[in-house]
This record gives sequence, C-alpha cells and structure tokens, in this order.
Amino acid sequence: MITSGANTTAGNSSGTITQQAEMSTRHESLPSNNSLMLAMFGVLAVLAVLFLTVCLWKRKAMRECINRPGKSRKPSSSPNLVSLSKGLLVPERYQHNPQYSICTSPDSLPVPVLPREHLTFMQEIGEGCFGKVYKGELKKEDGSDAKIVAVKVLKDSASREAEDDFMREVDIMSTFRHINILSLIGVVLRDSSHSPWMVFEFMSHGDLAEVLRRNSRQFWKPVTGLLPLNKDSLLSVALQISAGMCYLASQRFVHRDLACRNCLVGSGLTVKIADFGMSRDIYTCDYYKIGGSRLLPVRWMSPESVMYGRFTLESDVWSYGVVLWEIYSMGKQPYYGHSNEEVVRLILQGIMLIPPDDCPTLICELMRSCWKTEPRDRIRFPEIYDKLCEARDESPVAETSDRIPALTNSQGSAFVPSSTPLPRPPEVIPVGQFRTVELLDTENYLLPQVPPASRTEYLQPLPD
Repeated sequence: MITSGANTTAGNSSGTITQQAEMSTRHESLPSNNSLMLAMFGVLAVLAVLFLTVCLWKRKAMRECINRPGKSRKPSSSPNLVSLSKGLLVPERYQHNPQYSICTSPDSLPVPVLPREHLTFMQEIGEGCFGKVYKGELKKEDGSDAKIVAVKVLKDSASREAEDDFMREVDIMSTFRHINILSLIGVVLRDSSHSPWMVFEFMSHGDLAEVLRRNSRQFWKPVTGLLPLNKDSLLSVALQISAGMCYLASQRFVHRDLACRNCLVGSGLTVKIADFGMSRDIYTCDYYKIGGSRLLPVRWMSPESVMYGRFTLESDVWSYGVVLWEIYSMGKQPYYGHSNEEVVRLILQGIMLIPPDDCPTLICELMRSCWKTEPRDRIRFPEIYDKLCEARDESPVAETSDRIPALTNSQGSAFVPSSTPLPRPPEVIPVGQFRTVELLDTENYLLPQVPPASRTEYLQPLPD
C-alpha cells in the first residue's frame, strides 16, 4: 500500500514536472517572437528616417539652386549663353499660373545674356502698370553697326506675380523659331539696382490693332512705310497669323491671349504673334476679372474659358475667329457698346458677333467654324491655314484700280479708308430682361437693332 502510494505520488510528480517544463518552453518562445516583430519595426523606422533625410537634402539642394538663378546646373558652352530650361528658370520656382502654360521642349535653345551697357534707349514706345517698352540700339561685339531692337523693362515696383510672368515669357519665347512668331534676341538679368530686361526684334509699325485703326476712315492717321490696305492685304494678315498659330499648335502650346493687339507689324506688312506674358498690362480695358480671378480678355474668350477657366488649342481657335472679326472691322473692339459684364452674359448665352458688312464669304464661314459651342466641333488651325492659302492662290493679282483709293486732307497728306464703313456698335441690351431666342436669328447670331429714325449716326465721316 505504501509502495503503491509512493509510486502514485511519484507518477503525479513526474507529470507535474513535465507540464511545468512544457509551459516553461512556451514562455521562453514568446520573447523570441516579440524580438522578431520589434526588429521588423526597427528596420521600417530606419528606412523611413533615411527617406525623410533624402527628401530634406534634395529640398535643401533645390533651394540653393533657386537662390543662385544665374548659375546653371551644367556649365554652358559659352559664358554668355544661358539655357532657360536648365537652371535659370526651374519650374519648381513658380506656382502654377492658370493663364500661361510652360513649354518644356527638350531642345530649348539657349538665350544670350546681353551686357546691360551694350543697350541704349532711344524712346519709350509703350507703358503699363508693371512694364515699359523702349525702342533702343544694341551694340554688337564686333563693333559693327548697332541693331535697332525693342526692350521690354520690368518696373522695379512690379509684384512677384508680374516678375514671374515676365520671366515665364522669356522662357516661352526662347523655345520658338518661326517667321510669324516674334524673335527673342536675348535677356539682361536682374542685378542689385536694375530689374530684368527682355530684348527682341523691333517691329516698326507697332501692334496690328493700331495699324488697322489708322487705316480706317473714322480713325485716320497717316501710315508711313505701308501700302494701302485692301482685301488682299487683310487676307495676307489673316494668313500670317494662322501660320503662326499652326506652329504654336504643332508645339502643343496654348497662347490664351490671341488678339490683334498681341500681333506686331513690321516692314512689308509682316505680322508676328507676340506678347506671351505682359500684354494685359497695356490694354487694361480689354481685360476683366471674373469672380475675383486675375484679369482675363473676356471679349476674345470661348464659353468654356469664361465659365470653367479652361484654355486649350480649341479655345485659341475661338480667339482666332474674333481676330478675323477685328481684321475685317478694321480694328474695332469686339462687342463694342457692351460692358464686360454684358459680354460675359452674351457669350454664355451663345450670342456671337455679327460679321462686318461686305466681309468675304470665306471669312464669314471661318468665323462661324471657329465659334462652335462644342470645342471638338471647331475647325483646326491647319485647316484654317489651308483654306486661306487656297483663297490667296485663287485671288487675282490686285490691280492699282482695285486698291482702296487714297484720300487727302487739307494739307495734302494721304490716308487710306477702309473698304466699307465700320459696323454700328450694337445697342446696349439688358440681357437679363430678354429671352435668348428673341435676340438671335436662325443661325444663332445676334439680331441687328433697328435704330430710331431720329437717331444720328454713331460716327460722322469727315467731309472730303
């Protein structure tokens, strides 16, 4: 009995010891698993710290590059050439500007940096709130005859936004090479006492809007160096602008501010598209703030640009249609007689401009094709260019008698009237008080208002 009890006790003790050993083994395995998890978390933490360190280092390096805008990341082949796409203007320096897009062409040509002392101002030819344009002379390195140039100078009091637009225009224009795009000659960088300058080719006759107005009877002013403007001349102007816009479209660049005021005229009626950044500064009456945004050229804008702020190649096509209207109305302001607020309502209601009297059929068709409400339905610039080329080739050579006869004033100076009177400004329509259908004809154009019999002419022609 005693032996049996002892055996029983020994058996129980042996079982207890075995269970305790198993529990001890389990407890010893738990720290091993916890150590593995802690090690994994430690590795992840180290990787996160390394990632943040690399990001901060890159950010610091970028700031140092920004603080040295005159130095490029790679040495230039010439000390006075700077590639704007590599170091002088880095996209990270600027906040996104909704009015202008950045051209990131990989084959961006370097822009010469000109010595400030090589430029001499001759006269001021334009001024705005943030910039001035001067006619000047650029001395050549070889000592040959100086070249007449135009110098755009940013005022010292200009805002950071204006300076960003100014330098963005330099960046944009440096990538373009086309006969109908204004050529950038070089830049003068900012120093401790002067703002940056932009130097480009000089166009002797100024902007196209002014040239057209000076050639109309109502706004007569003698024009030297230009032949009388006839229908062939106007067709040539329209063709050249379409050629320039074809080039910009091929570069996938959206101008966003195409208008006659932004096209410059040189000798032989050469027309070049310009003003990729500062044009709104001078023609302030042509720009309008929508909903507190920056100034926008609403009279030239498509409905989707007015409503959504969306600018595309198709919205440039719409603007080109308005440019055609400007050309064949001899420089009149689109929707003249209406305030900017009324123009916005008219555009959103689909009320379009009326083609000027005696406007060629092809030009009227092109205007309507440019002003399709749906962007994808609008004509494309290559097609516009082809149609205008066909019209030019089919047009007979203008005889002397076909030209607009020159008139003279009392001093005998000649001036050139337009082929037809300018269209009467439309009546100021309280848009909110009328239904849209009451203002449109069958082709969705604004119906002309019948003036009262007692009304006098808007513009009285000068006596012969």
